[in-house]
Amino acid sequence: MDNFDSENFLQEYWQKKPCVLRRAFSDPYWLEPDDLAGLACEEGVEARIIRGLSDKWSVESGPFPEERFSTLPETQWTLLVQAVDQWVPDVRQILNHFSFLPSWRLDDIMVSYAPVGGTVSQHYDFFDVFLIQGVGSRKWQVGEVCGSHSELLSDTSVRILKRFEAVHEFILEPGDVLYIPAKHSHYGVSVADSMTYSVGFRAPGVREIVDGIATEAMSSLLEDDRYIDTQDSLMANTGEIPDTAVEKVQRMLVSALSDQEMIRRWLGGYVTERKYSDFELCVFNEGDWREKIAAGEIVLKNPSSRFAYSRQILFADGIEYATSQQLARCLADSYPDEALDLKCFLTDEMDSDALCSLVEAGCLIFADEQV
Repeated sequence: MDNFDSENFLQEYWQKKPCVLRRAFSDPYWLEPDDLAGLACEEGVEARIIRGLSDKWSVESGPFPEERFSTLPETQWTLLVQAVDQWVPDVRQILNHFSFLPSWRLDDIMVSYAPVGGTVSQHYDFFDVFLIQGVGSRKWQVGEVCGSHSELLSDTSVRILKRFEAVHEFILEPGDVLYIPAKHSHYGVSVADSMTYSVGFRAPGVREIVDGIATEAMSSLLEDDRYIDTQDSLMANTGEIPDTAVEKVQRMLVSALSDQEMIRRWLGGYVTERKYSDFELCVFNEGDWREKIAAGEIVLKNPSSRFAYSRQILFADGIEYATSQQLARCLADSYPDEALDLKCFLTDEMDSDALCSLVEAGCLIFADEQV
């Protein structure tokens, strides 16, 4: 990004307060509105049309017939298409500009188009988001920090805040970026026919963490590990559950859920699970993958796959692979669409086995198979 100091941003703004980055992108025209509408007509693409006036809102889910867009009014509607980075290489390149943040936190890039007056109204998200203005302009208001206690409008299919008071107001022009931390309320309205690219960074909630780790722990807990009375608990009144008994159960729970390697494996699998698991990966079924890599053919990460690593464990699409740290870093740290030279890893049996599994699973593809 232009005119951007990532170190200052991380210290002053990240997960603290909103900010605007003016003219951060000099040529933010990665997609035409007609192309976005065409994508919303495709099977397997998550798309919505949101329309609303006052407290009456409607949401239509795609895929849409092409003629649907010719029947929409000239104003006051919004088209939202999720995970456009999986489908459009030019949009995928946007991710290269966010390498100052952990890639395993990335959700996807949602693209929205709205004619004048188009909006999804006042709301908040549980994730940090960068709103990149493409064509046109959009007015954004940012309000107070919200949460599960915040009241929402009833009798509407869209999560809209009942009350909203703007603290900041910005008008984004092409190339501008608005960063909004998680849970900060915001409200955007299209001033002129406009497109916005939303780069979201999710974090697991404590409920997901407790549920996931508890489920993971259950596979290794033994039925014969039981509560044992302590001398202090035996001194309590007959019908009393003393503090010492509660503390004993608490220690048992902490011990069962605090194994660091178990947490590492759960977290790695969780953050790399594919968001759209129903989408079929392009799997290379021929047996000459090794020869193709050895010959220097370009290898890419499948745009629908997610990679991360921790120590010598590589995680891809929720599965863990034993690799050298060098291979794990090569795959997980690389940019989307970056050509990977993997020849040097073929001589190591562990790495070679991992590459074989990744190719067969469709996590790695060759350039001529690119989605």
